[in-house]
Amino acid sequence: MNKAEKTLIGVFGFGIVLFLAYCITEGLQCIRFSHGFERGYFSEFGVILVVSCLGLFAVFVSHAMRNRKNKGKKLITNADRIWFRLSFIPFGLIILYGLFSAFFGISFLWSKSYGIDGFLVAVACGAALLVIIPVLPLCIVWQVIYLVRRHKAKKAEKAALQ
Repeated sequence: MNKAEKTLIGVFGFGIVLFLAYCITEGLQCIRFSHGFERGYFSEFGVILVVSCLGLFAVFVSHAMRNRKNKGKKLITNADRIWFRLSFIPFGLIILYGLFSAFFGISFLWSKSYGIDGFLVAVACGAALLVIIPVLPLCIVWQVIYLVRRHKAKKAEKAALQ
């Protein structure tokens, strides 16, 4: 690992420790210990946790890909391609849930919505759920990393042919 990656790991690790410290202090101030963990993502420190986790994920994936390149192996493997395609599954499931709710309705805030309203409510609720449990952000980070690496690999391959 180079110095920049170690620094980023330290910064993102500090963000996670900061979130845990916040949760523990909130829990100690209340009667129930779980109070700090219940607010979780909905606090200002929750944003720090999510950004830190996404940053750590990006640093580790970039490091692994660079190691693969330094060892003379292919920059993009078949497993990377498969994971890239699989990262679209949560988006597809949200769209399918929206289509299901458009036809059969969805209950939200004391009303039942059908059609385009039901579709939009279902997509918004599904996306919000998968952002709170950081599935969609991880998928997006992986897709961006993969596309950048694929672009660099094609560029290097094109330069090698010339």
